[in-house]
Amino acid sequence: MNNVASPTLTVRRITTADNAAIARVIRQVSAEYGLTADKGYTVADPNLDELYQVYSQPGAAYWVVEQNGCVVGGGGVAPLSCSEPDICELQKMYFLPNT
Repeated sequence: MNNVASPTLTVRRITTADNAAIARVIRQVSAEYGLTADKGYTVADPNLDELYQVYSQPGAAYWVVEQNGCVVGGGGVAPLSCSEPDICELQKMYFLPNT
Protein backbone atom coordinates (compact mmCIF):
# COMPACT_ATOMS: atom_id res chain seq x y z
CA MET A 1 0.00 0.00 0.00
CA ASN A 2 1.31 3.46 -0.91
CA ASN A 3 1.14 6.33 1.51
CA VAL A 4 0.25 9.62 -0.13
CA ALA A 5 0.97 12.76 1.82
CA SER A 6 -1.78 15.32 1.50
CA PRO A 7 -0.72 18.92 1.09
CA THR A 8 -1.10 21.22 4.03
CA LEU A 9 -3.34 24.16 3.14
CA THR A 10 -3.46 27.27 5.27
CA VAL A 11 -5.93 30.11 4.78
CA ARG A 12 -5.01 33.40 6.43
CA ARG A 13 -5.35 37.16 6.05
CA ILE A 14 -2.98 38.82 3.60
CA THR A 15 0.11 40.63 4.90
CA THR A 16 2.42 43.11 3.17
CA ALA A 17 4.90 40.27 2.70
CA ASP A 18 2.34 38.50 0.46
CA ASN A 19 1.94 41.30 -2.09
CA ALA A 20 4.52 40.03 -4.60
CA ALA A 21 3.55 36.35 -4.28
CA ILE A 22 -0.18 36.84 -4.80
CA ALA A 23 0.45 39.26 -7.68
CA ARG A 24 2.56 36.52 -9.34
CA VAL A 25 -0.22 33.97 -8.84
CA ILE A 26 -2.80 36.32 -10.37
CA ARG A 27 -0.56 37.12 -13.35
CA GLN A 28 0.27 33.45 -13.94
CA VAL A 29 -3.34 32.27 -13.81
CA SER A 30 -4.48 35.20 -15.95
CA ALA A 31 -1.87 34.40 -18.61
CA GLU A 32 -2.94 30.74 -18.68
CA TYR A 33 -6.49 31.80 -19.57
CA GLY A 34 -5.59 34.66 -21.92
CA LEU A 35 -6.86 37.30 -19.49
CA THR A 36 -4.56 40.08 -20.66
CA ALA A 37 -4.32 43.71 -19.60
CA ASP A 38 -5.32 44.95 -23.05
CA LYS A 39 -8.68 43.21 -22.58
CA GLY A 40 -9.29 45.00 -19.27
CA TYR A 41 -8.75 42.09 -16.92
CA THR A 42 -7.31 42.19 -13.39
CA VAL A 43 -3.73 42.20 -14.65
CA ALA A 44 -4.39 45.81 -15.75
CA ASP A 45 -5.25 46.85 -12.18
CA PRO A 46 -2.63 49.38 -11.04
CA ASN A 47 -3.08 48.16 -7.44
CA LEU A 48 -2.27 44.52 -8.21
CA ASP A 49 1.12 44.76 -6.51
CA GLU A 50 -0.38 46.37 -3.38
CA LEU A 51 -3.28 44.10 -2.45
CA TYR A 52 -2.51 44.26 1.27
CA GLN A 53 -2.96 48.02 1.20
CA VAL A 54 -6.12 47.80 -0.92
CA TYR A 55 -7.79 45.17 1.27
CA SER A 56 -6.79 46.79 4.58
CA GLN A 57 -9.51 49.37 4.05
CA PRO A 58 -12.69 49.29 6.17
CA GLY A 59 -15.18 46.70 4.94
CA ALA A 60 -12.59 44.86 2.82
CA ALA A 61 -10.59 41.68 3.41
CA TYR A 62 -8.28 39.40 1.44
CA TRP A 63 -7.17 35.90 2.32
CA VAL A 64 -4.25 34.00 0.87
CA VAL A 65 -4.00 30.23 0.63
CA GLU A 66 -0.66 28.60 1.30
CA GLN A 67 0.20 25.06 0.33
CA ASN A 68 3.16 23.71 2.27
CA GLY A 69 4.26 27.28 3.02
CA CYS A 70 3.95 28.70 -0.52
CA VAL A 71 1.23 31.14 -1.61
CA VAL A 72 -0.90 29.30 -4.19
CA GLY A 73 -3.97 31.50 -4.34
CA GLY A 74 -6.28 33.92 -2.68
CA GLY A 75 -9.53 35.83 -2.79
CA GLY A 76 -11.03 38.95 -1.34
CA VAL A 77 -14.21 40.83 -0.62
CA ALA A 78 -14.79 44.57 -0.72
CA PRO A 79 -17.74 46.95 -0.95
CA LEU A 80 -19.24 47.22 -4.43
CA SER A 81 -18.23 50.73 -5.48
CA CYS A 82 -21.45 51.58 -7.31
CA SER A 83 -23.85 50.26 -4.70
CA GLU A 84 -24.99 50.60 -1.11
CA PRO A 85 -22.05 50.51 1.34
CA ASP A 86 -23.27 47.27 2.93
CA ILE A 87 -23.16 45.34 -0.37
CA CYS A 88 -19.88 43.63 -1.22
CA GLU A 89 -18.47 41.53 -4.01
CA LEU A 90 -16.01 38.67 -4.29
CA GLN A 91 -12.80 39.98 -5.88
CA LYS A 92 -9.52 38.67 -7.26
CA MET A 93 -10.05 34.99 -6.54
CA TYR A 94 -7.26 33.05 -8.23
CA PHE A 95 -5.61 29.69 -7.51
CA LEU A 96 -2.71 27.91 -9.14
CA PRO A 97 -3.48 24.57 -10.82
CA ASN A 98 -3.30 21.48 -8.61
CA THR A 99 -4.02 23.46 -5.46
